[in-house]
Amino acid sequence: MNYKNFAKILFAAACVGVWSLSSAATNTGKNGNVSRALDNKLAEVTLVSEFEKPVRLSDMVSRRRPGFKDVLIKVDRQTKTCQGVLLAGTPRVATLSACFKGGDGYQMKKVTLRFANGKQAVGTANSVSVQGEFARLYVKRALVQDLKGVEIAHIAAGKSLQQTYSNDGAAMLAQFFTNRGVISPRARRAMGMKPSLKIGTPVFFRGKLVAFANSVPNKFPVSLFGGVSEDSLTVVRPDNGSAILFK
Repeated sequence: MNYKNFAKILFAAACVGVWSLSSAATNTGKNGNVSRALDNKLAEVTLVSEFEKPVRLSDMVSRRRPGFKDVLIKVDRQTKTCQGVLLAGTPRVATLSACFKGGDGYQMKKVTLRFANGKQAVGTANSVSVQGEFARLYVKRALVQDLKGVEIAHIAAGKSLQQTYSNDGAAMLAQFFTNRGVISPRARRAMGMKPSLKIGTPVFFRGKLVAFANSVPNKFPVSLFGGVSEDSLTVVRPDNGSAILFK
């Protein structure tokens, strides 16, 4: 993809983003695409994981005299906030396994899930199933019975989104990043924007889940070949652990 074609894709994506915002305000319930986008948004879940690390006396002293007693001094705590998504058909929540990994020596103690309907659930480390780059949690069906989960797209092993969907995929990704404020720092300052992208933010193509954000770029991600870089995304493929999302 050359630079001129990529620039056209960026312009088209920006136009689509503006149209989507204005259309959603006037045509909700009338336009299938807007309705599907609203369902996808309502399926998003916020996850807050809490971690603890015990600090003992032996961690703070190098020399130990006879009769030394190793006692607990304090407990350090960390939190990590991610996003995930409710999957269609069952009360499964999908996100990235990185959301449940703390710093060196930290162990996960609990996770709080907050849903778009205002309800929430609390689970322990045993509530989380991890495989490869993905994680899955089951919640009580009553918590999400008024929400519509999303389906997962089938993307071939080793394939990127742009290899799978060509220019349509590039336009979708351009819109995904720009709508969440992932543009140049200068443009953000001029527009007074802050990035809204979070770890685990789901990426949808034609209403289906195709990827999660695994990092937040400081500027719009452009690849060496002029397309949209997918380095900050984890594509849902059978070769990186996504099979757990179907169990």
